Amino acid sequence: MSECYSNCSKEGSCKSRARRTKPKMGKTRFFNKPARRERSVPTQCVPALAPSTPAQRESFTPYITREEAIEGVMSGKYVRGTVAINKKYSSAICFVRNAKQWNDVDILIEGKTDRNRAFNGDVVIVEIKPEEEWKSKDKEKPTNHDAAAVTSVHIRSREEDMKLPKDQRSKLPDNRPVCRALAVLQSRNKQAEEDPLADAPKPNLSKDMLITGRIVHIWKQDHQTKHVARALGPAERKTWIRFASYDDKYPHIEVHRNDLKEFQPLLENTEGFLVYLELMREWGDKRFFPQARILKLLGAADQVEVESRAILVQNGTDYTDEFDEECMKVIPDKVPIPSEAELLKEGRRDMRLGAKHERFVCTIDPATARDLDDALSCHDLGGGHYRVSVHIADVCTFVPFGSALDQEALKRATSVYLVQKVIPMLPRKLCEEHCSLNTLGDKLAFTVEWVMDAKGNITSEWMGQTVIRNQCKLAYENAQSIIDGNFDPNSIDLAHISPSRRAWTVERIKESVKGLWKIAEHIRAARHARGALSLNQAKMYFDFEDYNSNMAPKGWHMHETAEANWLVEEFMVLANARVTEKCIEYCPEVSLARYHSPPDASRFESLIKALGEQGLKLNVGSGKALSTSLDNISKHPQIEAIRALTIRCMMLAKYCCTSESADHSLSHFALNLPLYTHFTSPIRRYADLVVHRVLKVALEIEALVKRKLREGVAEEDIVVTPDDVPSGYLLLPEADVTEIALRCNTRKEEARKASDQSIVLYYCLYLQSLYKRWEADGRTEYKERHKATLTKVQEKSFNIFVESLGLDRELFHDNGHKDQRWLGTNKKNAKQGSMCIQWEEGLFEEASVLHRWDVLVWYKKESKNLDFVCQICPPDRSELVGEVGADLA
Repeated sequence: MSECYSNCSKEGSCKSRARRTKPKMGKTRFFNKPARRERSVPTQCVPALAPSTPAQRESFTPYITREEAIEGVMSGKYVRGTVAINKKYSSAICFVRNAKQWNDVDILIEGKTDRNRAFNGDVVIVEIKPEEEWKSKDKEKPTNHDAAAVTSVHIRSREEDMKLPKDQRSKLPDNRPVCRALAVLQSRNKQAEEDPLADAPKPNLSKDMLITGRIVHIWKQDHQTKHVARALGPAERKTWIRFASYDDKYPHIEVHRNDLKEFQPLLENTEGFLVYLELMREWGDKRFFPQARILKLLGAADQVEVESRAILVQNGTDYTDEFDEECMKVIPDKVPIPSEAELLKEGRRDMRLGAKHERFVCTIDPATARDLDDALSCHDLGGGHYRVSVHIADVCTFVPFGSALDQEALKRATSVYLVQKVIPMLPRKLCEEHCSLNTLGDKLAFTVEWVMDAKGNITSEWMGQTVIRNQCKLAYENAQSIIDGNFDPNSIDLAHISPSRRAWTVERIKESVKGLWKIAEHIRAARHARGALSLNQAKMYFDFEDYNSNMAPKGWHMHETAEANWLVEEFMVLANARVTEKCIEYCPEVSLARYHSPPDASRFESLIKALGEQGLKLNVGSGKALSTSLDNISKHPQIEAIRALTIRCMMLAKYCCTSESADHSLSHFALNLPLYTHFTSPIRRYADLVVHRVLKVALEIEALVKRKLREGVAEEDIVVTPDDVPSGYLLLPEADVTEIALRCNTRKEEARKASDQSIVLYYCLYLQSLYKRWEADGRTEYKERHKATLTKVQEKSFNIFVESLGLDRELFHDNGHKDQRWLGTNKKNAKQGSMCIQWEEGLFEEASVLHRWDVLVWYKKESKNLDFVCQICPPDRSELVGEVGADLA
């Protein structure tokens, strides 16, 4: 008889196994769309879990019931929050957060017992420990803003504003009053309405101490359930085989041996393959590790496509570039260009050449770009004034609100860029054809247009939907050559332009780029004079024989942004900022903003100390002070490492609903702007798509309000509901906008990590190909020499920044893998960012943040997956010391 399932009511007679059950339909968190699942484990059937040791049997405390959790939270005994594991699951600590309700206070969860089987992202119920068990914490050193600091804009609620005199109500940065015509929207968030804890008392949590707690209940499982993993050892004579997820925020996972029978190669070589597995819903309190079942065998661990799939899955991208039929059916066969009458009815301006509002439009993008979502036009009006237009793909016209395509786009939230491919947010028919502003036809756009002088001072502004035609696709290199005065017209593709008009087209292209650059220079200088930061880092790019193949790259180079990149960036930043103001002016509480909080000065302590020891000063009192400091040390030989450290010390920029201005500022520290959002990349970011919808409604409300004012209606008497404007249905209530913002924040960070890991993967492939080539020629092992800077010291490890590669590597003090040449365990003081490396018996090298080494880099051929060694070269023996400082002894 086959092994029984302990919780199954049929006991030994049960013939079904988890992997043979029929799939059940679940629901996603957004729009309640049914999610396709490959297989499902019924809660009444889980494998018999026989704990192997007494310690495992007593590992965890059973959860309280849901009823007890509700009663405890409503009485103030418990609190509810979300688990955040910042580093690795094996780390001794994690936090539980509820930023909205707890005013950014975190509860510290120490040890796996108190974590009690909760995963990263789960919504949990926490019992706060007695105050005597709380931890002391270093006091934060708040940043003191100087006179150049960005102005903070506070948007009050409609109810609050209407009680105030007109001149005291919410205003935009230029003192324009916020229009309060829009009525308060009723929430569509059924989940929030049905939340039994919605009226729970707000806990009074101290900011002066690290509050500690224990998790007593999983309120909602909101963690990643599907993982790419690899076995930690052979399957021989084992009932349970342990796997390690590629996501370090998850524990080791156990799979029953019977689940491997479908995958014969895995039984024969358990450690040589990557598997795609799904965590079981229940993690019993008698098991030390969670259990899972294997969904599919992905392939050998050192194959680039397999490793790329692992990167995607571990970073929340559990999908491909394919979209289902339900998503695709709303996409038209061709771009629906309105007739002249339809344009007039829609209020959409015709900006094609020959039309009344004609504009000469060009795009400037990377040479290999296909998803062209922004274009520019510039016309010299004479008298020192220019008409500058930013044209953005009108994606919201092609993505019906609430459709299956809209739900899928929200689920993805962003396109993910790997070295060899893009996993798009939208189908390629939209990304690369209908919405891409290429030169092959007329396109629908959303345009922001200004009349401005050569210094970028705006005298008039217009926003609205348009029809355009791109006259030329320029690469950044083409635009740069125009700026530098060495442009070759033969370097651009003008096959779509009739021969008789090509010379004229070339002259218009040059005039446009030169005009745009002239203005962008002044805008950039003024923005940086106000305190905007420029922290762009060089990025590794790879050279391929065939870009579309899976072959290893033949080389790599570091790419830095040039003036042509800045040209585009300045106008995109300006458009984003101006659109934010327009949205808040007419939809003040339901718009989507992007804010960036000032950094905590204490994060910079080790960097300030290290620079001070070199006689250099880093002032973080404001954005302007920090920008000036970085400019003053721009010639420093380790400037790339200093920039990397500065970025690490900064807070992350985040999306939020504009109603949150009561909780935190909406200003953007790095850009030194009082209001900001993302509007210019709707093909690849869902946040931008939301902003397009809000802007469309805001413009309709503006037109309606101005018409009523002309008709003599008093401003106080104007009330607009979503039903009063054609696109009002596109507006979402605050709770829904907040939920979307949280989703976009999570996915943006996951996409960034996936992109970074893909670069590391392809650098490994590059080193592997060189190793094989040198081995075939009978030469010694290929190694590259680089400079590296110490950037962080931790209890068990430290980080170095390999300057010429732009890569960060974590090295471990104990040298357990024997990749390094030092002895034993290094001495360290993580708080002060200092350490001592023991190179010989009784001889040490002292190092602190910004300490610099030579490092050797080579392919790690003995590794079970694609990896490389980064070995620190020992210093000259004369630089070693026999004694270490008291703080490291």
